Amino acid sequence: MTRIEYENFLVMQNIDINKLNLVGEKKVIPYFTGCFEEDGVWKIYMVGERQDFDIVQEGTEEGIFNIIHSVTKSRVKCNNN
Repeated sequence: MTRIEYENFLVMQNIDINKLNLVGEKKVIPYFTGCFEEDGVWKIYMVGERQDFDIVQEGTEEGIFNIIHSVTKSRVKCNNN
């Protein structure tokens, strides 16, 4: 899945990623997960309670957005229960 496909998925499903503590850019907000591109490499990161910024996965756009898509679906499911 590409970034555009992921963004289209969010629109079609009417998902507000801020409510899921997800962000599509590099920000240091406690308890948020996000991704960004740096020098052609996509990275998934998590921010902890004390604003510690940890890169948890690196890869291609497709690989990273497949993971972010799975995380999004999981968080939507948890929020609906």
